[in-house]
Amino acid sequence: MIREIKKIGIIIKRDFKILMTYRLAFSAMFLNMIFNLFYFILFGSMFKETTPDALIPYKQDFVTYLLIGSIGWSFLWTVMSSSSIALRNEMMIGTLESILLSSTSLLTIVIAYTIFGCFMGLISTVIFLSVGYFIYHAYFMANMYTLLIFLVSIIMMAGLGMIFSGLTIWIKNIGQTIPLIQNISMFFSGVYFPVSILPKYLQGVAKFVPFYYSIEGMRISIVSPSESIQYLVILILISSIFVILGIYSLRKGLEKAMKEGSLAFY
Repeated sequence: MIREIKKIGIIIKRDFKILMTYRLAFSAMFLNMIFNLFYFILFGSMFKETTPDALIPYKQDFVTYLLIGSIGWSFLWTVMSSSSIALRNEMMIGTLESILLSSTSLLTIVIAYTIFGCFMGLISTVIFLSVGYFIYHAYFMANMYTLLIFLVSIIMMAGLGMIFSGLTIWIKNIGQTIPLIQNISMFFSGVYFPVSILPKYLQGVAKFVPFYYSIEGMRISIVSPSESIQYLVILILISSIFVILGIYSLRKGLEKAMKEGSLAFY
């Protein structure tokens, strides 16, 4: 157990060294993120003096609403995509099989990638909060319920990341599956606009999108902590399912790849 924990630290350290080696790519990634945020916030600033009726239940202006959605969405999907993208890269350069031959378990590798994704998500969160506060004077007060929903959501996204990691090992090229799911989920999760402005027949769809309970739960917890408990309970159930499916997906994907001898190539 202690050896596996040490290995997690070694993998994270390696990834940070790689990240700092390509500083231009690192800088461009976050600059692109900031400019995308600017687009939405500048659009939202048109409503700074008036609060749209759809935002009245959240007791927030549009800029603050966009800031919360951007922070939650960016962090959670950074955590989710970190493991599947990293595993794909390991297979592309042919190092995944070598790592596994060192008696390092696949779950240890995925956990390391997920923690690294949390660090990257934390950096984006600090940037978003700084932009929102110092430029637009937008801020919000999180509480214990907000943090609990956020932490459970991270576990949920880690489980989803394991599912896609297993699929990546299984079928190698999953194409635009993750971006497709991300776009559909963003539409129904209330990231940039409330679900209430959708047509009635589409609003019900949001209740079947797991990420809706993360974003909406964080918003509700800030306004009315007690009402966010139902979102927390649902997220705990979804997280448990995703983690179980994720571990199963990893195991089956690894078994298939080892049987076919396809770990050494992408």
